[in-house]
Amino acid sequence: MSDSPLPLHKFSLRRKFDIPFMIGRIEELPAMARTPLPHRHTFYEIFWITGGSGNHNIDFEAYPIQGETLYFITPGQVHSWEIEAPISGYAILFTEDFLPVNGLEPITPRSFDFFHRVDQVPFLTIKTENTGPFHEICQHMLLEYQGNDYGRWMILQSQLRIMLIHAQRHYASSGLPVMISTTDRLVEDYIGLIDLHFREKQRVHEYAAMLSITPGHLTDTVRARTGMAASQFIYQRITLEAKRRLLYSEQTVAEVGYALNFQDPSYFTRFFRRECGVAPGEFRNNIRKKYQNLRNPSL
Repeated sequence: MSDSPLPLHKFSLRRKFDIPFMIGRIEELPAMARTPLPHRHTFYEIFWITGGSGNHNIDFEAYPIQGETLYFITPGQVHSWEIEAPISGYAILFTEDFLPVNGLEPITPRSFDFFHRVDQVPFLTIKTENTGPFHEICQHMLLEYQGNDYGRWMILQSQLRIMLIHAQRHYASSGLPVMISTTDRLVEDYIGLIDLHFREKQRVHEYAAMLSITPGHLTDTVRARTGMAASQFIYQRITLEAKRRLLYSEQTVAEVGYALNFQDPSYFTRFFRRECGVAPGEFRNNIRKKYQNLRNPSL
């Protein structure tokens, strides 16, 4: 692995006055869109895979590539592909401000269980009898995107919203390890606040204050709905950020700890070992060796 950080891909508008959205057939995109090298994005991605095999690596977990499956990528996530048989389907890219936030029921990426959630898996396999809407929406979005007709932005917004809502409905009833009820607003708000503030707020009582409830009520509600301690969600998010920094930054272990509000490097090391089973330095060596081998398969 090189000494530089992982590539960070930014959304670039292809045409003047274009929109922060793109859709394309995966098999027609440049090879770098399916690269085995780990990279990150500043935008959201959805892959609707209709064929192929291998693994899609997302934040240090390998998820099998299979047909009729959606994969969701949140900005900042590290991901890469290990493709055994060529994949087909659609890739959808959009920025957070593409989804409208006005109206009676505002929708943002944080409205869904599959974005910004360390407690959820970032993929969803759709039963064959339910795939029709996803195929149709992708086909319609591609045609609309390739055109330049009046209302193009609004139609694509609406089609993306419908696709995300369909995905959320299936996600909530899929039998996947969904730990949080989509109707439990308090727990959803708690997880959302953690994602925004985990660097400076690492105690349950701090989030309870933000939610205007007692720490005991928050602790009891989270455990009742998820079976997990409220503090564990904070630890999961801190651990994920530590892993990302250890992989794609050149910060020392101590600097990673300081960036995550650990004033004592030895305490950060103990925390990381407790959560991951290995010391941060060992994790960095192992994960970089893995990606070095992907970059140079002859090694």
